[in-house]
Amino acid sequence: MLAGGATLGKYRLILVDLDGTLLDSEKRISEENKKVLHQAVKNGLYVTIVTGRSYVSAIDYVRELDLKVPVVFQNGALIYDFKSNAELFKSTLPAITAIQLVRLAKQHSIFSIVYEDFYTVPDMIIDEDYAGVHLKYLEANMWRVKRVPDLFTYIKTKKEVAEVAMVGGRSVISFISKQLDDGISVVENSVLEDEAFVEFFGPGSTKAHALDVLLSYFQVSPSEVVFIGDNLNDVSLMKRVGMPIAMGNAVKEVKEAARWVTTTNDEDGVAEAVKILLEGDVVEL
Repeated sequence: MLAGGATLGKYRLILVDLDGTLLDSEKRISEENKKVLHQAVKNGLYVTIVTGRSYVSAIDYVRELDLKVPVVFQNGALIYDFKSNAELFKSTLPAITAIQLVRLAKQHSIFSIVYEDFYTVPDMIIDEDYAGVHLKYLEANMWRVKRVPDLFTYIKTKKEVAEVAMVGGRSVISFISKQLDDGISVVENSVLEDEAFVEFFGPGSTKAHALDVLLSYFQVSPSEVVFIGDNLNDVSLMKRVGMPIAMGNAVKEVKEAARWVTTTNDEDGVAEAVKILLEGDVVEL
């Protein structure tokens, strides 16, 4: 069970992203990563996951690590405590807002996905084909995808949804984002060949905001937190913690926000970083 709690030097809480960080290219947690994270807990640190993945796509990893602490899903839209089996935070999009987002996407020829719910599958609702550079993500999640004749009609049967994602030209989605109300949380997840995958959530749905919930729960300060990440949706959290660490495979923006860079996700980069922290031999950039 990953829990922990006693103070170990300067840092007390380790937050770890999943894809591109704790998971290797085959979407597995290596034995070395598991061993070192469990050692961190034995040495007195709290350890948990902060991921852009949904509950349904990340729950197997939570169980594999035997986490009994709060875990952050969908970039902070859902924070679930596996000790008390209760939600600590959940933010949704009203159906009327989801309709507005899908309408704007279609007006600008942007592919959209409506994530219907946090806990059930299929949860990714689409009404058209997609063949862009993010196709690999869609193919890997086909078990979660439901195609409907018309997204507008489908959303109108709901009171709220978990999120809406837009996939397409980065500049176009940026233009759309500037037209939205302040209450919508916009998270740029990744960019491939100038095609962005951008997610739209209810208020307070960012990894940086999730940190506030975790700080209160674990009774630690930002300076006592380590965060290891790799992609654009990790940058806001990187800027708030005492020890931001970038993976060797991280995008440029993450490396620029980090205090130092570990090895890649296929080289047990999380384990390498945590071992250095445990040994107290941190060399910063």
